[in-house]
Amino acid sequence: MNLEEPVHQFLDSFCVAGINYRKSDISIRGKFSLLPKHSLLLLEQAVQKKFPGCMVLSTCNRTEIYGICDNPLQLIEMLCIHTHGTMKDFIDHGYQFKGLTTVEHLFKVAAGLDSQIIGDYEILSQLKLAAKQSRENGCLNSFMERVVNYSLQSSKEIKSNTKLSSGTVSVSFAAIEIIKEKIADIKNKKILVVGTGKFGNHIGKNLKHYLSGTSLLFSNRTNQKALDLALDCEGEYVPYNNLSSAADKADVIIVSSASDKYTILPSYFIHKKPRLILDLSVPQNVDPAVENIEGIMLLNVDEISAILDKTIALRQAEVPKAMEIINKTMLELCNWYRKQAINPLLRIVKTQLYELSEIHITDQSFEEKIHKTVSSLAIQLNRESNKGCQCINAISNYLHMN
Repeated sequence: MNLEEPVHQFLDSFCVAGINYRKSDISIRGKFSLLPKHSLLLLEQAVQKKFPGCMVLSTCNRTEIYGICDNPLQLIEMLCIHTHGTMKDFIDHGYQFKGLTTVEHLFKVAAGLDSQIIGDYEILSQLKLAAKQSRENGCLNSFMERVVNYSLQSSKEIKSNTKLSSGTVSVSFAAIEIIKEKIADIKNKKILVVGTGKFGNHIGKNLKHYLSGTSLLFSNRTNQKALDLALDCEGEYVPYNNLSSAADKADVIIVSSASDKYTILPSYFIHKKPRLILDLSVPQNVDPAVENIEGIMLLNVDEISAILDKTIALRQAEVPKAMEIINKTMLELCNWYRKQAINPLLRIVKTQLYELSEIHITDQSFEEKIHKTVSSLAIQLNRESNKGCQCINAISNYLHMN
């Protein structure tokens, strides 16, 4: 990638192609979900295509590719190559933006305004991770890094100065509330957590804190991760080979694994009894046929999120305040960007004035006058866009000084 190109050339080519919960259900989003290895392959392809910048943001509610390219269609094509989604599916359910509209979208994502649960700041750590991955693979050029930093700055100010994230509302906390509501005498029940990645860790710690006294079990394809979390949460470790029997004994199963195949199957359930299964995975990791088994209640991430509508309504009132902060920060970004556009011109004018002074001007104070002229030109260029006239006026004013 050519990271030496002038920053001021990038804004108009800053694009995003994405698919999220707004226009697609979990089955469609699952087709476009990117596993970590596929995200890396996509970034490698962006390098091969010589995109100046590219970043992949893939969560349970969205898959987005940000990139500096001629057209968002290039990003959509790469997304379809590395997922099971088709171009038709994307056109029907996805979205694409370019230029400042992309910047505004990223700011809304970072602020939690575009989250399925408005004000959900879990997206912030996911955005930071996406930027880190892009940086480590040579894909986060200086322009995109600056835009991401401005989005994080805006998000931090919104969190501090509004009530957009008031109350504890997230998918993982919603799972706790649902368990409390649906399961009687919870202290005598077994809760099995399948998948002990970052999200699984968060769930496990919430279970330990809010449902103390329950029997917690943890299982993961990487057994050591399950063992570590079981120790942290004072629970029991279940080897992955024993998952089927553990599922059959459990009263509540929370699945947050990242598998491209079903993790929980109907054949696991031999004994009939009431069970609550919460599938927080995208794509779904619980076979939908499980719901047909007598006594089992199965909820996926979309159904769990819908339960939080009341809290969401309260947060909606804070949206105008959040947008004021976003608009203010976007103006700061535009001012920075405008300076990047005029800096090369200022350097050229400064060089020309030095060359002119060395030949024609004997006054030794010309350096101070050059600095004054260039500073004045910078102010004028920030106010007006007629660069040619402004430069001619600056040189004319300099000559009159001398």
